[in-house]
Amino acid sequence: MSKVLLVVGHPDLSRSKANAALVDAVRELAHVTVHDLYATYPDFQVDADAERALLAEHDVIVFQHPVFWYNTTPLFKQWQDKVFTLDWAFTMDGSASRLAGKKAVVAVTAGVPADHYTPEGSNQATLETLLSNWHATLRLCQFDIQPMVKLYGTAFGLSEEDLATAAKQYNELLASFAA
Repeated sequence: MSKVLLVVGHPDLSRSKANAALVDAVRELAHVTVHDLYATYPDFQVDADAERALLAEHDVIVFQHPVFWYNTTPLFKQWQDKVFTLDWAFTMDGSASRLAGKKAVVAVTAGVPADHYTPEGSNQATLETLLSNWHATLRLCQFDIQPMVKLYGTAFGLSEEDLATAAKQYNELLASFAA
């Protein structure tokens, strides 16, 4: 059975509707470990060794966060800087990193509807384009990159029914990694 680590980078899950719903949808899956960065490190003092140990124990890593200014949240960026280090998370000589072959999923929530994230929309780019740093980072770390999970309209326009559907699909996705 594959073990899934869900690394959550929402500044305050207790005040979140969408991110909390996604986390709640998978919290009871036996093979999923939910790791809330802001609850663990309210002082931003990331324990890189502990984080690397967590990553090493899991086969699938899900990076979940709201989109903040077309990027990840501040603590998630701090976490990346501290944890994804040379000769552990990536190598310069092409040898296998400690993360090589682990599956990686980026799961993001965006406040505005999907039509804002098109070349014609107000952001004039897709979420994949705006968050291409994730793809580059995961590629460098030699992850097996899975399709991005996107939930749009979390601040404007997402209905309760759509949120429930998204949470169910998230549960099904993470459950599928158990096999």
